[in-house]
Amino acid sequence: MEYNEAEKSMDESLFIKELGIKSPILKVMDFLMDNEAFDYSKTDIAEGAKMSRATLFKVWPRLENLDLITATRTVGQAKMYRLNKKSPLVKKLMELDDAISEYFAAKHSCTESASMDGKIFETMIADDDEAEIAA
Repeated sequence: MEYNEAEKSMDESLFIKELGIKSPILKVMDFLMDNEAFDYSKTDIAEGAKMSRATLFKVWPRLENLDLITATRTVGQAKMYRLNKKSPLVKKLMELDDAISEYFAAKHSCTESASMDGKIFETMIADDDEAEIAA
């Protein structure tokens, strides 16, 4: 599936977009962190991380060697995997993902609040102007 740049930008999570790193390993980690309650086949992980199976298979040994993922069960012939939440690296990445989300949520909230304050102030001035004209 081909994406244009605008679609790619919209599909990126804050974690990937704000770190500015498009590493296949981080894409896999981002997908698994966003969907930590479930386990997935390698095909599902490749699709969810928006990469080819070939790219996933290139980085897979590193994911396993770093203990970032863990096998959970076998469904038919497909082995299922999920994030290894016991890994100290995974714990830190999840903390970083949470911190990035909290930072931008607070920033967005402040911007929205300031925007609302400005609109309220403008409305108050307009109401005062209308009252002066009427008087």
